[in-house]
Amino acid sequence: MGILGRVYFASVAAAACVLLCACTATSPARNSGDPTSRKNAALEAIIDAQLAAYNRRDVEEFLSHYSDDAKLFDYPNQSTESGKDQLRARYTRSFANKDIRAVIVDRIVFDRFVIDHERITGRPDGTSEAVAVYELKDGKIVAVTFLKP
Repeated sequence: MGILGRVYFASVAAAACVLLCACTATSPARNSGDPTSRKNAALEAIIDAQLAAYNRRDVEEFLSHYSDDAKLFDYPNQSTESGKDQLRARYTRSFANKDIRAVIVDRIVFDRFVIDHERITGRPDGTSEAVAVYELKDGKIVAVTFLKP
């Protein structure tokens, strides 16, 4: 086998290894269709939908994923907003900034909680990161606790 053949073989082998690693890194429970994985997927879909609305700066769509009496907290338990009217005021101010955008760096789903490591860009004071602990009940976000460095 010539040098080109060895390079080609090595490239194919490396690609297969990456694909295999990616497949095995996925949790078996996530793909098994069991009740827990279906519940987790449903919770993640709610959080993903509110994140998409956040990134479109669509206040009403964003708020549609929250219960009427949803509460926001700064860790450990400092209430910052309560109810959709206060959330609407907060996010209307935030969404006035056309550059603001959130991305998920990492996620854990545990029981009724979705815990996201989020990175917010486009803020006047620069990029910020936080952990958001979303609590869901009956298909709605009922509370979010933000942990900030």
